[in-house]
Amino acid sequence: MLLAVHSSPKRDGNLERMVVRTAEATGREYRLIRLADFRIAPCVGCVRCAHSKRCVQKDEMAPLYDELESADGLIMGGVNFNGRVNAVAHLFLERLYPLYHRDPAFRDKPAAVVAVGGETPGPAASDIVEYLRDIYYFHVVGTALFTSDNPPCLSCGYGATCPVGIPALYWSPEACEALKRNRNRTSVFRRFEDDPDIVAACERLGTTLLAAIG
Repeated sequence: MLLAVHSSPKRDGNLERMVVRTAEATGREYRLIRLADFRIAPCVGCVRCAHSKRCVQKDEMAPLYDELESADGLIMGGVNFNGRVNAVAHLFLERLYPLYHRDPAFRDKPAAVVAVGGETPGPAASDIVEYLRDIYYFHVVGTALFTSDNPPCLSCGYGATCPVGIPALYWSPEACEALKRNRNRTSVFRRFEDDPDIVAACERLGTTLLAAIG
């Protein structure tokens, strides 16, 4: 069983669909976990998990530890908020700490990383890779990234009229004018499925993960 975990607050958004595409490419059974549906508290730094390898906090992270330990592999998806992986992902990664002590539970366990961003997904992917590989000893087999060019400015109602919004700062004047004229903002949202290279990247990542699982 694989665990396909993602941190987007948007159900069935680009990140979730990319994580699912990657999981399906493995051909293995998987469970999709939407972290935004879970109530997960931050680590309190007590380190009482060192003995039991379980967090003393009885929140909705608690039942995930057994699944994480027994999983054949992990697909972790994160979204770039303000140049870093979003807080939902960070909480989850932070709370993996009970499985770190003495004999790390994730040593050499295969993991794949998927990330999206309205600007660039790179920082979010790097945050996740560093956590998984450098702290928890996962074997990270690769990444699949999608730059959606879908900044929050497309949803907030101000679009290209906000002087500090991404369209005003980074888009061409022609693109900003087109956005101002476009009353149906949803028509400008990009889907990862519309880019064959990104679809292929997800499928390759799934195949690579499967090979690492053996």
